[in-house]
Amino acid sequence: MLDLEAIELIKQLKARYFRFLDTADIEGLKTVFCDDAHAHFKGADYDFELDGWPALEAFYTRAFKGDSFGMHNGHHPEISVDGDHATGIWYLNDVFIHLKYNVTTMGSALYQDEYRKVEGQWRIAKTGYTRLWEEVHPRAEDIRLTSKPIGKRLV
Repeated sequence: MLDLEAIELIKQLKARYFRFLDTADIEGLKTVFCDDAHAHFKGADYDFELDGWPALEAFYTRAFKGDSFGMHNGHHPEISVDGDHATGIWYLNDVFIHLKYNVTTMGSALYQDEYRKVEGQWRIAKTGYTRLWEEVHPRAEDIRLTSKPIGKRLV
């Protein structure tokens, strides 16, 4: 039988992950990960892994700042629950703006996650994606950015 409550709680967990990314809320991100979380991100010209919250925190702090930010949409989750452990596959569509380099990156990927219940709360134990496609293009000079993402680090 499906554990619909756990599936819904995991969906909400992943939604917070994407919101915290896009608002550069590093303190919030810490609340979605296990302390010993592992991440693996693979694209056409990058492939790296991170172990533990300190490594994840350093990565997200460097990646999401006033001149680099994005929009991450995760959808079509496929979640399987087995007691206090679960797995999930999510389809990602994202746009990432690099003002320093004046480029926009957009694409899609498949996230593969593992979740673990810690003190009664679902957390991300393992996450990462493999890019399906990615496009990087220069931002035209006539493109105006009329607002920036909100977040403690971006105000």
